[in-house]
Amino acid sequence: MASELLVLDEIPNARFLIAGWRRQWSDGGSISSGLPQYLIDQFGARKIGSMSREIEKLCYPFQVAGTHDSYRPACAFEDGLPSVAMHWDNDFYDAGAGLIIFMGEEPWFEIELYGQAFFEAVRELGVEKTVTVEGYNGPAPPELERRVGCTYSRADMKEELEKYGIQFSSYGSGGRQGPTVGMALVNMAHFSHPDLQVFRLGAMAPMYPFTTQSNQQVGIITDYRSFYDIMRRIKAMFGLNIDLTDLETRGNVESQRLKETLERIARTNSNARDIIERVRNDYSYEPFRNPVELDPSLGRALDDILQSAPEPPEES
Repeated sequence: MASELLVLDEIPNARFLIAGWRRQWSDGGSISSGLPQYLIDQFGARKIGSMSREIEKLCYPFQVAGTHDSYRPACAFEDGLPSVAMHWDNDFYDAGAGLIIFMGEEPWFEIELYGQAFFEAVRELGVEKTVTVEGYNGPAPPELERRVGCTYSRADMKEELEKYGIQFSSYGSGGRQGPTVGMALVNMAHFSHPDLQVFRLGAMAPMYPFTTQSNQQVGIITDYRSFYDIMRRIKAMFGLNIDLTDLETRGNVESQRLKETLERIARTNSNARDIIERVRNDYSYEPFRNPVELDPSLGRALDDILQSAPEPPEES
């Protein structure tokens, strides 16, 4: 199915959508660019459509001075002959079992038009719930669970979201702050698409304000522990059948490596040691606990047991 903004080659059975973006501002820990791609690879997801050429023409520049090819469209040649047309990737993938994955590139212009194309896809595919995944960098003890923040489009979503160990963001309430692309879509859904359920999960990937002897900033570039902590929540929310052992293992290896690096730095640098200790003392997060839904008949049986239990003897 095609429109001016969207081209879908097929419309599979869909219930949920996970969205992320390459080359975007809020990509700490490579969460927004890396997590959706990881899922596409894990599920062997098939591309089923993309945003149209109209979006490519109106939402992106050809280049940004001083950035070489970082923001130019992709293309390819074979023996001197063009083999792939210039393009920006804003693609939808079917992962099966009702899950759609969107892998896009943050627009530079016309966010309202970009959002229109995005929500047109949500409606065409029949998606019930949409989550955008993003990340930001900050000092966090690598061995601890990642802090996961949330913004959401409808007031009636909060009670359900509270079950999954997240912190609700008040971003921008204390002064002017520009939204991430994920936040922008949540905001647009709230004001322009109030029937849709859209929320953003953003995790803080460890990054410390000092460098190693090789002048590398101390942190985790691709934070699989953040991938894992976000996906634990999404798996429970959406009822996904996905094994997260690989993400957990990778996350633990990276986190242990950073922990050992911080310990080495702390032994020889007192200022760094003070920062590391202060971070550990001040760090807070909402732990994830997998919600357990009781069978209604079991709940009634427990109520019956409690109601029939003998009264405790009165104290003399």
